[in-house]
Amino acid sequence: MRTAFLNLTLVSALLLPAVPAAAQVEITGIAWELSKLQGKNRTPYAPVSRLLAAPEVKFTDYLRAIVTLRNPSAKAAEGLVLRYALSLRLLRDGEAPDKAFWGVPFYTEEVRVSRVGPAAERQARVIRFELQNQLNKLRSSGFSPTALKLEVMLGPRQGDTPSAILREAVIDIAKP
Repeated sequence: MRTAFLNLTLVSALLLPAVPAAAQVEITGIAWELSKLQGKNRTPYAPVSRLLAAPEVKFTDYLRAIVTLRNPSAKAAEGLVLRYALSLRLLRDGEAPDKAFWGVPFYTEEVRVSRVGPAAERQARVIRFELQNQLNKLRSSGFSPTALKLEVMLGPRQGDTPSAILREAVIDIAKP
């Protein structure tokens, strides 16, 4: 009887489909957008490949990053948290561009994403950068920013692959 039970258990385990592991939500891309101030009005957000900013000039543009999330699973993913950190690449005034270095992150924040539908993509907007505050701190320091780096991580869940939940994007900064 015991052998028959073991055989039945083994046959049923082989015949029943395995329960698939929950597919992870992944970050597929980051795009930068900028809304400029023209007179008293703001332009619509448009893709941008570099910023014009300097410590001596007030940064009046609105910057945002669009983080694209993809859920390949047949089930919706809910309660996601995007954590991000911002760093500036700094260059001492008068030095060669290859002497620039990345500073430590100056701002960290979380963005919550309530739901990504099954087999769908969703965009999350990162809108807080505190860039003007950093530019003010650099005024009269002898350093200028040459790039802004955004590091984004999706809150890890059991079974996630690190390369799918981590992304970074860098945008160059030029003097206006």
